[in-house]
Amino acid sequence: MADRELTLPSLRTRALELARRLGIAGFWAWWSRELDALVPRAPRAALERRRMRPVIVFSGDHATLWRPALEAGRAAMKEDARIALAGDGAAIAAAGRAALAPLARMVYGGPAGGGGRVVVGIPARDVLRKRVVLPAAVEQDLKQALAYDLDRHTPFPPSDLYFDAAVVDRDPARGTIVVDLAAARRTVVDAALRHLAAWGAQAVAVVPEPPERAARSRLNLLPPELRTGAKPWRRWQFLLPLAVLAALVLAAVAIPLWQKREYAKDLRALADQARTRAAVSETLRVELDTRIADYNTALERKFAYPGALAVVDTVSRVLPDDTWLTQFEMKSLAKGKETQRELMLRGETANAGRLVQLFEESQFFAQAAQRGPTTKIQPGPGEIFDLGAQVKPRALPERLSLVVGGPPAPPAADARVSADAAPATPAATPPASAASAAAPPAAVAAKQPPAATTGTPAAQPPAPPPPSDAGKAPGTASGTGTMK
Repeated sequence: MADRELTLPSLRTRALELARRLGIAGFWAWWSRELDALVPRAPRAALERRRMRPVIVFSGDHATLWRPALEAGRAAMKEDARIALAGDGAAIAAAGRAALAPLARMVYGGPAGGGGRVVVGIPARDVLRKRVVLPAAVEQDLKQALAYDLDRHTPFPPSDLYFDAAVVDRDPARGTIVVDLAAARRTVVDAALRHLAAWGAQAVAVVPEPPERAARSRLNLLPPELRTGAKPWRRWQFLLPLAVLAALVLAAVAIPLWQKREYAKDLRALADQARTRAAVSETLRVELDTRIADYNTALERKFAYPGALAVVDTVSRVLPDDTWLTQFEMKSLAKGKETQRELMLRGETANAGRLVQLFEESQFFAQAAQRGPTTKIQPGPGEIFDLGAQVKPRALPERLSLVVGGPPAPPAADARVSADAAPATPAATPPASAASAAAPPAAVAAKQPPAATTGTPAAQPPAPPPPSDAGKAPGTASGTGTMK
């Protein structure tokens, strides 16, 4: 609408003016067209008709009332009534009230008992319009600057005119603006306003445009002192939808945030509980691993190498019949984190060079070699040898997995506790089997598995140790004598 202070279209007009000042008028026009294209045709036309107001055009001896209507799905101005202005004043007033009475029952209603709010249209023959080029510096006080120079643009003194102006173009390079100036004589405008007051209606704007363009006019010739209507943003019709929209937006933003906050609090509580349980589980796991490692240390040292009796038996089978030992020594040497078991033999044989091959082929010893030169026995065919070899470590038996309170574990080669098992008292669990030093690995693997009773893994009692010292894993086993 033309009344930029009182009507909703005035907000759009001011927005257009601001866009032109900022140099984004083209973008604003494109954006408005794009948004209009997204709205369906029927609602768009209804909204446009809702924003339009009736227009009364005073032309000569009659006044024509134009009212917004929908034609072919588009908002348009339709002639509604003609009011004769010639004749008796009472008759003219009665005819005007009768024509404007329906407006009071529509959305254009004005004061109680009135004929509504309307726009007054001035015919083009009663309006002087002109394009004026002015410096851009006067844009802030455009109307005041034009008032000082109005007699130069019109043949009438400023006291006889109502005028208004709007910037329609700018030239930043030259620093000028193009102003659309419209002026009408006060006698014409005042006569129209008197008729409208007699008919009980209120004028919201006086525009120098035809009815179909009155809603988009940027000019308003209505005197500022007569623009007394309530501002749209102070009316409940404007504030109530705005408050509802603000409440919906606030709810749409606040409710998800509140839900996310509650969800985050629940997740934090669950995470704290899980962290506490994980800390307890980690402590128990570390303690269990420590106890299992302590429990398996002795078994691993014991079964890492064959027993002393097994070594003696193997040496006895490897040596040929023409060989006698005068010295047999076996000792364990620590090299870093590993332990090696070395064997040293001295004696007499018919062929000392053949002994190295025999020990290598036995698959029981490794790195067999003469420790010194051989000596011929005089008289006779024999030789004195000094042989050294390393006892090969044997593969450890598979770990025995103990299930607390479950069925018996499958057969295992030995009773070493697995690191991934969870016995109730791993440190107190007796060994599943204790192979004698003289027993070969096959005999160790044949032992029965432990039985799980009353939730605590039980194992077979260890076999009685042999009478000899062959069961000692660490240390040195040595002897001097004759062995065939």
